[in-house]
Amino acid sequence: MKLKTWFWTLLSLILIVGAFSYGANNLGKYNFYYATHMKHPKNQYPFVTATSMNTMPSNYLPNYTIANSTTEPPTCYIAKTNVIEKGDYLRLNSYSLAYAHSKEQFENGKSLYIDFSENCHLSNTEKKNMGQTLYRTLNDMQDELKRNSDRPLINLQWIYNWYFNWLNS
Repeated sequence: MKLKTWFWTLLSLILIVGAFSYGANNLGKYNFYYATHMKHPKNQYPFVTATSMNTMPSNYLPNYTIANSTTEPPTCYIAKTNVIEKGDYLRLNSYSLAYAHSKEQFENGKSLYIDFSENCHLSNTEKKNMGQTLYRTLNDMQDELKRNSDRPLINLQWIYNWYFNWLNS
């Protein structure tokens, strides 16, 4: 009788630890999937926050350059050339989008910087400053990421939504 109790207690403990471990791994690995599939206002970009928490596989945005850091926590930035005109440069990181007429201008700090709010919202002023082409590029980036990000085997979208809303409240 006592052996049976120990067996069920140990099995329950293993299952609970396993469920929490799987959940944490799932939310980290599929961060970009969850960020692009959550319901959000039109000018909010949850995937921008995801760039500050995880590295991004290059196949998620094949038409962009993805640079992943090796620091803790892992971060990444997304870059693209020839967005509006030949030779121009666009870079998105976890807090802003920068646009310059060339990569050299970007490196010298001569860029248009568009800042996101803490909850990844783009204000009407910032939207106006960036113009329709950059705004469309940002939306296209989000759509492409949504199409190409890996789909989780067990979808924990509701946990991700709760965590994102709690983090940004």
